[in-house]
Amino acid sequence: MLAAPYAGAVGARGSIVEAIRARGPLRFDRYMELALYGEGGFFEDPPVGAGGDFVTSPHVHPVFAELLARAIADLHRRLGGPSPFRITEVGAGDGTLARELLVHLASIPVSYLAVERSSGAREALARIEGIDVAAELEGSPHLVLANELLDNLPFRRLRGTAGGTTEVFVDLEGDRLVELLEPRADEPALEPALEPEIEPEEERIFPEGALTFVDEIAARLARPGYALLIDYGGVGEAGGLAHGYRSQRLVEDLLDRPGANDITAGVDFTLIADRAEGNGLVAFAPVTQRHALTSLGFDRWIRGELGRQARHLDERRGLDAVRTWSGRSRATLLVDPAALGRLRWLLLGTAGLPAPSWM
Repeated sequence: MLAAPYAGAVGARGSIVEAIRARGPLRFDRYMELALYGEGGFFEDPPVGAGGDFVTSPHVHPVFAELLARAIADLHRRLGGPSPFRITEVGAGDGTLARELLVHLASIPVSYLAVERSSGAREALARIEGIDVAAELEGSPHLVLANELLDNLPFRRLRGTAGGTTEVFVDLEGDRLVELLEPRADEPALEPALEPEIEPEEERIFPEGALTFVDEIAARLARPGYALLIDYGGVGEAGGLAHGYRSQRLVEDLLDRPGANDITAGVDFTLIADRAEGNGLVAFAPVTQRHALTSLGFDRWIRGELGRQARHLDERRGLDAVRTWSGRSRATLLVDPAALGRLRWLLLGTAGLPAPSWM
């Protein structure tokens, strides 16, 4: 029995069912495209923030944007101080990061473009003073910024069976959406994800959408220019299992209520870096968010907050002391290796650009 209809997801499920009936089973990345970005899809309205389905680093504490702005200002200097400094944030969400970065970059002449595919997100972003809004990457940015975007771009799922490697498709069984395993296509592009051989019951992610995004960056990026990609994943790893989120809780059934769930998987940064270098860019060795934020001054900020808390206590401003302690506790999640500190920062650059010290 199907769940009762719900706002924002009937359209996504209807589009998926219609597509299957018209063209047959959908490869998982095509299903994901409709479930996340199609009519009634998950990202039709920004789902991030304390009241949303998940939070990202800018929502945890404003110090993230403060330290990231230091990194961006450093990249601006290394590019020779272009004026205006054209920044494009792709996957700008509800605009929290854009707002905060503009405050901290006020001394730099910045032209800020926020890119979002969903009309609902673009309407929200258009209300932010000082930014332009677009539906896709355009122009020639000096810096492309993507925070927790790659893991949400449509990916393919390869699964080992006793008969060999298969690929996950989505089909209809009566009125239910079900997984269908088909023999994998013989495509050279898939080869990096197939080494070593996939064992039975093992699943690997092939980041089709993320690799296409890297192609777009290489085609658009100014010369000289940088791209900073921040996301979950590993180096030389297949990206982990696909999973979802709804109301900040894990969802295991990715076919349940399409349009109501986030769908994500960690990124293999080796595949991303190789694709970038194949496009003529330089891929600097990725570092953890813990490493990057610490290098940019997180520990100094923490010491400053401890001093501020002590002053509040000396002045008998107990409530202010508690607020400072609470904010500092939230901020530590940004560098916690078991939380957001495990995110990876991958910096790409056009030929001849140096690696910054914080990398």
